Amino acid sequence: MGRQREEMALKVGSRWLVCVGLLTMLVGVQGCSSLPTVPGPSSAKMKRAALAAATDPNTWLPALGASLILVTDRDQAWSDWARREQPVFASAAAARRASDGLLYTSLGVALASSLWMPKDSANSTRPNRLLVQMGAMAATASVTYAVKVGVGRSRSDGSDTLSFPSGHASVAFTGATLTRRNLARLDFQAPLRTLLDVGAISLAAGTAWARLEAGVHYPSDVLAGAALGNFVAAFVNDAFLREGGLAEGTLRANVRPLRGGAVLQLTQYF
Repeated sequence: MGRQREEMALKVGSRWLVCVGLLTMLVGVQGCSSLPTVPGPSSAKMKRAALAAATDPNTWLPALGASLILVTDRDQAWSDWARREQPVFASAAAARRASDGLLYTSLGVALASSLWMPKDSANSTRPNRLLVQMGAMAATASVTYAVKVGVGRSRSDGSDTLSFPSGHASVAFTGATLTRRNLARLDFQAPLRTLLDVGAISLAAGTAWARLEAGVHYPSDVLAGAALGNFVAAFVNDAFLREGGLAEGTLRANVRPLRGGAVLQLTQYF
């Protein structure tokens, strides 16, 4: 068993090294003779970006879902139901392979869309955007691993204690959020942008479901990963790039404290 785990860790590490190598090549191609510099945000901009990321429904809704599942202790029951009653893939092994493929596709789409930006975007240059969004991916992976180690939750298959939150889900949803940020800066008609947004989110959702069906995560793991991935991506992107998040078609949430309670305000931008 120990040797199998070591071989699995080596495979995963090799895949990540390949990804890092590809990302480095992309930076070299875009940066040409010198790497771009990304100016650091002010503390006020970081606070605004953090608040906007935290109140984004794509952050707090999955976080709320994960909390409810944990409080009601429904993780095991829902895991069993998903694998037994609603299988999408042929087997747990196939689901695990699919989760890897969907994850890498989500990241690839995010990076490709960052290179699709106009050369002289008013908000950022292509190399700067690429570096910031690569940094968001790296930050998500680092924060996710730190939380995994701190929580120490056993996986549903008992293979290790790095179950919560799901790393595949967090990084895949980081890719989805970054893709949506990039698409929002391109001149698309609203219906087409909505369709592309749904596609980006579907890749991340498929990654999360595959991890659940593979038997290596609980529902609360993937929901927490989705919340974490969206938060980190939105925060890093909006703090380091001179732009204010999503544009047309965006749903925003604001919580205003009142005496004896609070008001939740949802706003849809058209």
